[in-house]
Amino acid sequence: MPCLCPLFSCQWEGHLEVVVPHLRQMHRVDILQGADIVFLATDMHLPAPADWLIIHSCFGHHFLLVLRKQERHAGHPQFFATMMLIGTPTQADSFTYRLELNRNHRCLKWEATPRSVLECVDSVITNGDCLVINTSLAQHFSDNGSLAIGIAISAAAEICSSEAEM
Repeated sequence: MPCLCPLFSCQWEGHLEVVVPHLRQMHRVDILQGADIVFLATDMHLPAPADWLIIHSCFGHHFLLVLRKQERHAGHPQFFATMMLIGTPTQADSFTYRLELNRNHRCLKWEATPRSVLECVDSVITNGDCLVINTSLAQHFSDNGSLAIGIAISAAAEICSSEAEM
């Protein structure tokens, strides 16, 4: 598979098992550990197109958060956020992720099944199968140009057992 890093034009290709080491070593993408984390995307005022990436590690798997600022219509940049499992589509179906923005007594949540990195992140964004917010809404949740995104990953078995308890 090709390199997943949209930040650079990278000609690297490799097996799924070596994607994480490649992203860490060649593109300096950080890994955050734990089922619940907060990712701070800084410099939200950068002109489109812009991308922010983080690897989220939990449940023995690695997930890639892609936050992209791009213009769908001239002069109207939007933010697109999605979580992708660095694994197969079958493995991805075993998880649910939640992205949460909280600030100024406002809360915005997006919950979905992650897509596999074997699917193209561009198609996920083009199809709108992700959290999509316009610039003015992003400003409601940002603090001095930074956007804190709460990320929670759940395993399918965990979701079923918590629903059974209700």
